[in-house]
This record gives sequence, structure tokens and C-alpha cells, in this order.
Amino acid sequence: MSVRHGIEAIYHASYVDDKGMCMLEEAKTKHVVVPAINWLICTLNEAEAFGYPKAAAEKAGYKRELDHAIAGLREMHRRGIVVLPGGDYGFAWTPHGTYARDLEHFVKLLGFTEHEAIIAVTSGVAALFMQAHELGKVQAGYYADCILVDGDPLKDITVLQDHDKLNVICINGRVHKAGRREYVQPPVAGQDNNVHVIVPDKEYPTVKKEMQIQAKLY
Repeated sequence: MSVRHGIEAIYHASYVDDKGMCMLEEAKTKHVVVPAINWLICTLNEAEAFGYPKAAAEKAGYKRELDHAIAGLREMHRRGIVVLPGGDYGFAWTPHGTYARDLEHFVKLLGFTEHEAIIAVTSGVAALFMQAHELGKVQAGYYADCILVDGDPLKDITVLQDHDKLNVICINGRVHKAGRREYVQPPVAGQDNNVHVIVPDKEYPTVKKEMQIQAKLY
């Protein structure tokens, strides 16, 4: 029905059948699927601490839905149907700030490469928001929304879930988060009349909010 009536964004699509799959493939330049798969996974495996036992979730059909969803979404990806991460965050067991878990699911469950997952969550989501002309790319004329990561998400996509390894976050070109290491360079050998004979290797305290604000002015 969504394809027939031209609904661009189709959420969940867990129980897609052969007919729906073929219709999506034929019109794949006109539709995207957003499965919100992290909610299914967390409802099955992490909701018990909040009063919803796994047995109850399985009885309600969530395990069956997850199994069907994974199979269908893998096939969609194989056929070139656009599948994007995101959705259904804000529950107790899917809190805000954990969106990067979707990328791990896309890689480990849906057959995406790390690079494909990152493209999906940047330029893919920008297109879903009808802002492909200004979001989702590092390019002149686009919003400077960037992160500096202490790690290589192309080798380990889970590094994006570690907030301590998101060293710098820029929103529209302004520093939203950064540590002292990113603001203050350590002394080098020969600096200050050679009082620093070696480059020190030590941890630096997190920069205070006032310093972050001040940094925006320069």
C-alpha cells in the first residue's frame, strides 16, 4: 500500500513479503525503508531490567518479528533498496544518545559494510530529511556538522558508540564538545629555551565549558 500510494519513507517493514519486495525493488529510487531495528533488539534483550521480561517479549512476537525483519532487510540491501538507520529511540531501554547502535546492527546483521553504514547515516538520512543539498557531506556550502573520532569506524563501527572517543563534535562549524588535548598542544623538544627535552605524554583534564565558549570566538 505504501508503494502503491507513493509514501516515500516506509518504517519498520518487518513482514515484507515477496510481492512487496518486488514492488519496492521496481520503485527503489522513490522509497526508503527505515526499520528501527534497534528497538526490536533492545526490547527482546534489554527491557527486562525495566519490567518487561524477555519471555513476555517473545510471547508478544518480537523475536519472530526480528527474525523476519533481518531476513527481509538483508534482501532489500542485496537488491539495492535504500535502508536507513534510526527510529524509536527515547524508550527506557533505547535511550537518546545511543543512536550509533543502529550502525552496528546494519553491519553485523544486515550485511552492510562499515562504509555503507556511515554513508546511510549521513548522506542517506540527509536525503530523507529533504536536506541533501546542505547536510550529510563535508563539502563547501554544507553545514559543518563533523566529529573527530579516536579510532577508525571503517574497521570497528562500534567506536562511534563510545562517547569518550568522540574527541571533537562540531555543529554548524561551532565546537560543541572538545577536550583540552584538542585546544592546547603539548610542548615539544626545544620549546621554551629547551626546558622541554622530551614531548610529555600525559592525560589532560576535560576543558571547562567557559573555554569551549571562548573557543568559538576565534
